[in-house]
Amino acid sequence: MMEGFAYFPAIVYRDERPDLVEKVLPTCIQYLDNVRNPEWSMCQSAHLGNDPALQEVANYILLSAVDLLRGQGYAIERYDFYIQGLWAQEIVRGGGTNVHVHKNSQMCGWFFLEVPQGGAYPVYHDPRANKAMIELDFVQGEEVTNATNSIHFNNVSAGTVLFSNSWMHHQLSGSNTETPTRCIHFIVSHKERPCSTC
Repeated sequence: MMEGFAYFPAIVYRDERPDLVEKVLPTCIQYLDNVRNPEWSMCQSAHLGNDPALQEVANYILLSAVDLLRGQGYAIERYDFYIQGLWAQEIVRGGGTNVHVHKNSQMCGWFFLEVPQGGAYPVYHDPRANKAMIELDFVQGEEVTNATNSIHFNNVSAGTVLFSNSWMHHQLSGSNTETPTRCIHFIVSHKERPCSTC
């Protein structure tokens, strides 16, 4: 059998932090109440990164993102990292988000607060643009293979946290229920530190 080498991985990291949900859910709902429109199937709050009620979650996200980047081999000591965006999101029947990436940032993800049966969930898409240009039909199944073009995290629960590099295409699938899915979507960015040896 021919030997194969897997290079250039696109990794989604998962953690479970149900202990943090009740600490932030009331504040997130309060912010969502300020922007909710009954005609909308999806709403998003203003940036919440400076609210003291979310400080523990913000610190967890920032430290985790930096640790993940370090583990990927990046020279993190050359940069200062910060949370550029931290928004509460609420999705009901028919709502979701378009496939997107986050430019000028390094890590992004979701922290799920309420996840009803049939609610929205994250989908990550194959970031290999050239593959999509000449894609063959592939076998649909439960097993993830090199031909798979998207990964559906339809098993998230309250407290599930997902991280990925910001260049990975991602979205929230459409919700099939009037019971809201509530989550925090976040991005972590960087700025270069001044050169101390220049």
